[in-house]
Amino acid sequence: MNGEKQNLFRIFFAGILILFSFTVYAQENTVTGKVYDISGEPIIGASVLIQGTTQGTITDIDGAFQLKAQPSQTLVVSFLGYKDVTLPVGNKNDFKVTLEEDSKKLDEVVVVGYATQKKVNLTGSVASVSSKDIQDIPVANTATLLQGRLPGLVLTQNGAQAGNDNPEIRIRGIGTFGNNNPMVLIDGVEGSLSQISEIPSADIDNISVLKDAASAAIYGVRAANGVILITTKRGQASSRVKVSYAGSYTLQTPGIVPDYVDSYNWALMRNEVNPDTFSPEALQKLKDGSDPDHYANTNWLDAVLRNASMHQHHLSVSGGSENTHFMASVAYSNQDGIMVKTGVERFSFRSNLDTRYKRFTFGLNLSGNKNNVTAPAIAPSGEGGIMRLVSWFTRPTVPVMYSNGHYGYVDGSTLSGELMKNPVELMSLGHRSNEYWRFNGKAFAGIDLWDGLKFQTSFAYSFDLNATKSYSPKSPARYDADGNIIKAAGQTNMEEDYWYRNATWTNENLLTYNKQFDKHSINVLLGHSVIGSRYYKTTASIQGFPTENIYEIDGGTINPGAKGNSEEYKLQSFFGRVNYSYDDRYLFEFNIRHDGSSRMPKANRYATFPSLSAGWVFSNEEFMKDYRNFSLGKLRLSWGKLGNQEIGNYAYAATLGSNGNYFFDQNTDKQTGMVPTSVPNENIKWETTRSVNVALDLGFFNNRIQTTFEWFDKKTSDILMQLAMPGIFLGTLSAPYQNVGAVRNRGWEWNVNYTDSKGDWSWYAGFNLSHVKNKILEMGGLEETINGNTINRIGNPIGAYFGYKAIGIYRTEADLQRTNSKGEVIKQNGVAPKLGDIMYADLDDDGNITPEDRDIIGNPFPKYSYSFNLGASWKNFDLSTFWQGVGGIYRYSWETSTDIRGNLTDRWINRYSVDNINAPMPALGNTMNDSYSSFWLEKSNYLRLKNLEFGYTFRQPELAKAGITSIRVYFAGTNLLTFTPLKNWDPEKSSGDTRNDVHPNTRTYSFGLNIQF
Repeated sequence: MNGEKQNLFRIFFAGILILFSFTVYAQENTVTGKVYDISGEPIIGASVLIQGTTQGTITDIDGAFQLKAQPSQTLVVSFLGYKDVTLPVGNKNDFKVTLEEDSKKLDEVVVVGYATQKKVNLTGSVASVSSKDIQDIPVANTATLLQGRLPGLVLTQNGAQAGNDNPEIRIRGIGTFGNNNPMVLIDGVEGSLSQISEIPSADIDNISVLKDAASAAIYGVRAANGVILITTKRGQASSRVKVSYAGSYTLQTPGIVPDYVDSYNWALMRNEVNPDTFSPEALQKLKDGSDPDHYANTNWLDAVLRNASMHQHHLSVSGGSENTHFMASVAYSNQDGIMVKTGVERFSFRSNLDTRYKRFTFGLNLSGNKNNVTAPAIAPSGEGGIMRLVSWFTRPTVPVMYSNGHYGYVDGSTLSGELMKNPVELMSLGHRSNEYWRFNGKAFAGIDLWDGLKFQTSFAYSFDLNATKSYSPKSPARYDADGNIIKAAGQTNMEEDYWYRNATWTNENLLTYNKQFDKHSINVLLGHSVIGSRYYKTTASIQGFPTENIYEIDGGTINPGAKGNSEEYKLQSFFGRVNYSYDDRYLFEFNIRHDGSSRMPKANRYATFPSLSAGWVFSNEEFMKDYRNFSLGKLRLSWGKLGNQEIGNYAYAATLGSNGNYFFDQNTDKQTGMVPTSVPNENIKWETTRSVNVALDLGFFNNRIQTTFEWFDKKTSDILMQLAMPGIFLGTLSAPYQNVGAVRNRGWEWNVNYTDSKGDWSWYAGFNLSHVKNKILEMGGLEETINGNTINRIGNPIGAYFGYKAIGIYRTEADLQRTNSKGEVIKQNGVAPKLGDIMYADLDDDGNITPEDRDIIGNPFPKYSYSFNLGASWKNFDLSTFWQGVGGIYRYSWETSTDIRGNLTDRWINRYSVDNINAPMPALGNTMNDSYSSFWLEKSNYLRLKNLEFGYTFRQPELAKAGITSIRVYFAGTNLLTFTPLKNWDPEKSSGDTRNDVHPNTRTYSFGLNIQF
């Protein structure tokens, strides 16, 4: 009987369950709808989830969705960059949903070391740029897009040679006397600054800059100069594959270049220094242009520079299911340089794959590129380069080419052809090819071990190969305008081939734990990594080619030569991080890294680098609830230490060179042997940077206005230096490295951003301002070290300008009687000055201007850097502008006043003479005027319109029917306007460019097309 009762109970219970199931099923409805943006255009790929479940779908090409839901459930509609919308189902079965843009959402998560983190939870100093800010700006070098956009990062675009454009990047000043380049990681794998230029901007998802120790300490000995993290785009779950094309055509023109005087005025100046070089008849021919073969009026910059085109193309495919996502892209660009005979052709690809199977995750990143760089056999910039030849070895009185077809070298004056080098002919001679390949691959796998506990391992491999072939022909014969030979052709030609190969592998193992306990949130990271790297360099050369068109080593016959070298290093690291948050109000973070590098001696091979940081989100406190317009208030504080391993691979070891000569007996020739080339120091240790950061983050009116102010103090100690030692101790050996230097960088950063919208209009504005003061604290007991025209002196910045202090020009006879405190008439190098000479301060008061009167005359660093952006959109139109500038900066712009052989700028038109005693320029002819002095330091503040873009996006329904989501057309320009007191030269140049011989920057005008399928 009991068994029968049990069976009846089971039947009854099963019946109840079946009835309940039918009831639930009967209550489920098929819910449909469409999702639009504020302009009424459908949003493809928006997520529609049933709240509290994993059930959901995404919108199709028409923005439509369909799923089953119960009346008691709620739908949540979301899409990246838009505010979420919640919809109670009820009895409604068709929805029309409009999503509003939420620009703040794009900034909610930033990339940090080995993770991402909510911006509101950050305690360190991190600046970031999203793909939205940079992806539609056509530039030849992606790195230049960072300029001015990230507070604390200063980029100097010192020249823009096609294929060889390597801007200088500094984060919060320079902290050492050696390598100051920041660390670069691309999808978690260490790269270089040059690699940034090779990533198409359309592939980039986010760029973060870690500026203080709290954010960068997780990278230990590689992070002292700051860290740049670049993450590329990955696929997203979608009902269909997304295809995107971006293309642009760009016209490039030379930027700011010198205005040189014409041939007539140049000849007048030459005659002032060397009388009778040009006769009155010659001057007249220069004036009227009646004899262009002998008395030309040549603009040599026009002869070597040009307007040039560039076109770029990028195609990407992305998509995926719930568990597998993919993104693949290919890119091609072809840039003709603004200098004749220069250019670069680039091919690149990228593929990112992520997949999940139950508790396991797998991924694979692959990327590569090939660059073909075109350049003349003679270098475009630097000592002996094209720009140096134009300024120093050409003159406007000589034509580029005579009417008889020979290249110009002499004019109708007495000037020798030996003073002249024709850059146009030299650019047409010889051959140079530069091919560069790069491959990067990273495979990773992970497992969810427990609730919130995950493990991931990865292996990355990168390979670079650079092959350069350079052929230098015999120097050609030189002729005059009448066809007479003035110099015979040379006898030597040469081929030189160069190969550079570098391979680096990285293995990382990460254990993470992320968990939320009521109001407590904790994130833990433990990691181990090993890096190995080795490079090879090989050079082969030979001379004696029978013709001038063989570019292979086997074609030479005499003087073969070869040399090569290799270096390697390894780095092992253990690291960890703990993040703790209570109630989103109190934030704490601790980082530590223990690094061991082969670049250090065994005694000091390992070192530990910790950091601590804390944050208080006081806007979440109860007492702030009544301040409705106050959205965010956060105070941050951090301290930590970082290391610098960029000291070379064998700084601690004794090195040998094969340049010793040995005699084993008196009857044989000397034999080559190995001899020491440096003095070792096995006690060197890491350069260490201690960093302190204090910051205040504020937001108002629902974060439509956001501002951050940060103050930092960064001190680098134990800087490695090679101190000068008496030759009796060293002989020909290099001095040993010693940990004796210390440098401090203190400064602040402030930025403000405002975004808003109303109806069809939306607009934004942003501003940032930063200041850094660089100061040398210690140099191993030395007070100063002088290096040519710069000096390192205690209490002053690294590389300060060093020279005479100019206090005016001798304009009157009374000026010539200037005396020192003893009443002695001041001379210059023992010679009495003349009217029109530059007047210098007699700092040692000995009555004679000598090198002992030199002193610090300027700071090579700007007092402040700033930028601002303004933009707006109306319906499908958008306009954006980005401005960048620096203030309180000086640059050296010297020109000779005595050796008048090359071009001179038009500022010399207004020079001193008896009829023009108040002229700003001195008289010509005194070698003392050529001295390095403050007279040639010019204020180089500038404000530049770096980028302007105006576009229109088509989103018509007819396009959707054809499978096209949107089409955007736009015009963009770079460096369109520059406001600066500096004349003739681009103010955006490095302090080391004292002779203005770098490749010019460019101004560009682009037309682009982006299509989303």
